[in-house]
Amino acid sequence: MSDNNDNKKINGFGEWIRDVVELIKDNKRIVITVGAFIVLLVAAVLISGRFAKSSKEATAVLEEEATSATEAYAIPEEPLKQDAYPEVNNLMKKYYASVADGDINAVNDLRTGLDDKEKIVIQKKSEYVDNYPNITCYTKPGPLDKSYLVYVSYEVKLKEFEELIPGMNVWYVCVDDTGRYYINEDPQDDKIIEYCKIVSVQDDVQDLSNTINVKYNEIMENNTDLAKFMDELGVQMKVDVGEELAKAEAPVEEPTPTPTPEPESETEAETVVKKVKAVTVVNVRASDSEKADKVGKASEGQEFTLLEEKANGWSKIDFEGKEAFIKSEYLEQTGTETVANADDTDSTTSASTDNKSTSTTTENSDAAKNSPSSGTATATDTVNVREKPSTDAAKLGTVYGGEKLEIVEKQSDGWTKVKYKKSVGYVKSEYLR
Repeated sequence: MSDNNDNKKINGFGEWIRDVVELIKDNKRIVITVGAFIVLLVAAVLISGRFAKSSKEATAVLEEEATSATEAYAIPEEPLKQDAYPEVNNLMKKYYASVADGDINAVNDLRTGLDDKEKIVIQKKSEYVDNYPNITCYTKPGPLDKSYLVYVSYEVKLKEFEELIPGMNVWYVCVDDTGRYYINEDPQDDKIIEYCKIVSVQDDVQDLSNTINVKYNEIMENNTDLAKFMDELGVQMKVDVGEELAKAEAPVEEPTPTPTPEPESETEAETVVKKVKAVTVVNVRASDSEKADKVGKASEGQEFTLLEEKANGWSKIDFEGKEAFIKSEYLEQTGTETVANADDTDSTTSASTDNKSTSTTTENSDAAKNSPSSGTATATDTVNVREKPSTDAAKLGTVYGGEKLEIVEKQSDGWTKVKYKKSVGYVKSEYLR
């Protein structure tokens, strides 16, 4: 339960009576939590404020405030009644069972005023709680007709320990127009709040609280492992609840949709290789300029793989496994070859200048084994570069025979990871030397 002092917690079970003074001074809801277990689990209902020095001082303060309260509601001197109302008992058993299960929807049906923080607390608490096997309801009349102050004495079974831990909660229970009993945590007016404060420090309520307090302290003194667990659990619950609240309050970022790659068409899945031949004897140069270094000479009728036909009148060709240039006017196209997914088959039509046609699976396997594992590799044929080591993966591009690639890693699955342009891709190892 939240308040203006940001939910300061009780530090021990025995502080309950002193806290009653400040129970709802700054808080319009009627729930009091008693018992170190609920406190240390950062219970959904928390008592806050400055503590009075003793229960006598608490009583004195309440007596000073009693006059205004009694102007609207008479304070009864009725003793606590044990399990006097079957409907109240049934409500509490359902409620504690729902809390143990972390079932927020069920809790919401039984209790009003549940905020986001309390939902997180209940869910986190359920991670440690097995069940509440023993529940006893003590009641006093509430300020309104068909309303009750219910002091629930319970024992809780943790998942990590066999020993049952005692505790107590105080709830304001009302009955709606349909006869349904529910825990009322809606904001209440000052008169109702003063009434509940005064009733909750009557002698029999204090005696009940002290009895449970003694039981709790005895268990902790006799079970040091449990006591240590409870101390650590209090800290952990604060962390867990704080983290969940931070997540809940963080702005939700809309996920960036991942574009769905368009399936490769039959044309895209095939590489068209153009073949050209020299129409006369012509110099082969290192770049597309007549002033560039000569790297060789093409004879009339010699065929080459055309890598690129440039707009400046030069053509890039595969010359002896390297890129080179010849003036386009001295070349003519001899035909084209369609290489269907050159890296996707066990045997491929060769696009090299010697025009050897078919490689067997055995030859491909040997070529893969003999391919380089580091440094720079040269493509022996036209081959696709894939995003992943699979022929089903997206195609990043195509390299042609003679092009060089920097090796990142040679894999044992028949693929080699290479640097391709500004990214990393995969080429079948059998096409590298």
